[in-house]
Amino acid sequence: MSKKRKTRVKRGHPVSLLIGLHDDRAVFWRIFSETVRADIIIKRGRKRKYQDNKQLYHFHEEIVDKIRSVIKEGIKSNLIVSPPKKEYSKEFLSHVKKHHSWLLKKGKNTVVFNEIVGSANTQEEVSYLVKNAYFKEAVEDVSNQEAMLILEDLDELINKPNKYSKILYTLAEIEREIDKKWKNYESKPNYIILTDEYLENHRKRNRTYRILQIAKNHGIKTKIVNAESDAGKKVEMFGGLVCFTKRD
Repeated sequence: MSKKRKTRVKRGHPVSLLIGLHDDRAVFWRIFSETVRADIIIKRGRKRKYQDNKQLYHFHEEIVDKIRSVIKEGIKSNLIVSPPKKEYSKEFLSHVKKHHSWLLKKGKNTVVFNEIVGSANTQEEVSYLVKNAYFKEAVEDVSNQEAMLILEDLDELINKPNKYSKILYTLAEIEREIDKKWKNYESKPNYIILTDEYLENHRKRNRTYRILQIAKNHGIKTKIVNAESDAGKKVEMFGGLVCFTKRD
């Protein structure tokens, strides 16, 4: 008897990071457009009620280190989940504000945080969260905020262009840009941003997927936004796809 082939679950594109804060750990999940996948676990060492300030500080620092590594991938939106009547998310955000204000100030490493009440310790708990409208709204909100920050850089570039910067709007232009070998004095694009509708419905979808893969290989950040969000509507004004290189 032939074995049944397992159905491969479609992952989709990266959206944001989910951080479940609990009494004894922080559980990280990757939110994709089609699914949520487990990432890593950071243990407190001892339960929260037994932690002193020094232990709490180091626990929060480990979380920041993880967020810092994800920033390099181009994901800057974070959804923090904390159980009812617990102050775990507020404690962490207070730590960020006090010790890592650079994460909140406008700049290339700016991140966005959103909080919801719940539990994200196990796959079952996350599956329950995903089904709720408030979770989907929170994810959309934090992702939209992140995209709007990226578009602020684009607006600045449009209003104050310089000879070292460029904006590309067509698939062919972007393809030529990422396929070339950059000289030492040239800069790679900062971002390729597009709507989910452009990605799925464009007649040259395979070329778009190829561009995103090559961009990833080159360390060029990409962001796919909901076409109906504020950021998506703005990207639609550029035809649904835009690539920009901003060099100060």
